[in-house]
Amino acid sequence: MVNQVFAALFRLETRFVTALYLQRMTILALVTISIIVALDISANVGALLDSAAEPQASGDLGRIVYYALLRVSFVTPSVLLFAGIWGVVWAEYTLATSNERIMLFSCGRAYIPSLAPALIVGLIVGSIHFAVAGFVKPATVELEATTTHRSYGLKFDRPAQSGEEWFAGSNFIARARVKLADDVALNDVYVFDYGESGDLHYIVRAASARPSPEPGYWTFYSGTVSYFSTLSDATGSNRPALNENRFETLETDFALSPLWVENIGILPILLPQNVLTELIDQGDLVPNLYKYEMTVYERYASILYCVVTMLLTAHLAMTRFSSGMMPYRALSVALVGFGAYFLFSVTLMLGHHGYISTLFSAWIIPVIALIILCKATYSYMRGAAVRW
Repeated sequence: MVNQVFAALFRLETRFVTALYLQRMTILALVTISIIVALDISANVGALLDSAAEPQASGDLGRIVYYALLRVSFVTPSVLLFAGIWGVVWAEYTLATSNERIMLFSCGRAYIPSLAPALIVGLIVGSIHFAVAGFVKPATVELEATTTHRSYGLKFDRPAQSGEEWFAGSNFIARARVKLADDVALNDVYVFDYGESGDLHYIVRAASARPSPEPGYWTFYSGTVSYFSTLSDATGSNRPALNENRFETLETDFALSPLWVENIGILPILLPQNVLTELIDQGDLVPNLYKYEMTVYERYASILYCVVTMLLTAHLAMTRFSSGMMPYRALSVALVGFGAYFLFSVTLMLGHHGYISTLFSAWIIPVIALIILCKATYSYMRGAAVRW
């Protein structure tokens, strides 16, 4: 069995078809990325040239080239998800119409080993997608924010202070101005703390606040804290009473992550993998935690998605393409791949907006595609009596 697997992965036919898949996929990806980046530059060339930030290359042309290179890594993850599928279709169409696929099968090349190139390319594309989305793209975003006209969040403009921001945690609603310099701070702070019953416990108003060393605690400076208590009046009914105390320094529990504050306003998909992991580990200290979980699940699910869709596309192409086929048959297989990409994008969008479970939205399409692939492969092998 080990020898058979080794032969399937490294024999000449596998290397030839894998190279063909990668070649066609690369061509499609480069063409698509070139079009997207060209449109991006044409829409932003004025703001780009007027920008005060200077890249290392001198002159307007150097600045445009520098910007184009940054945008390439920004759009690459989205392009890879469908360029790989269409590259497999193009390669298999070439093999079928030139009779090379028939020649490979006639030489004893069985069906299952013929899927090895799709498996290899799927793993390569999935790994590249994960690396670019999780590490290269966030680094590119930081470079764009510091050297071009684009702005992705307050973090990249420090020292800076935001306008009034409203955010909600597990037991509070707060309004403040976020200030980022050497450290993280909140200015003009209002915190409304609620209990499990939903009743308002107290209100903190302070000139500023900074995180304490202990997680989940912040120190507030120069403000007041207002506690609500219940009093009985002459009629015997209870009514809330407000007790207000002034303070110069107040350390209290405030379930808000300083790391989240530092990255406020930045889309989760633009954050590095290590930052997302750290935010998820902080749990209830992070508002809208599901958005960060969704991004992590999406990056891992995309690896399975790439592998499964490559295999499924290769299966459909090898079993449906023939030497005398019309091009529309290749288009029909490509549309199946596009349909999978569309459904994957829709479920991811629903997950990012919190309409469905993050785990479900990230993994449902790859898992369904895997089930379809297993059923299709089993049915084909059973009907054709293909030997391993």
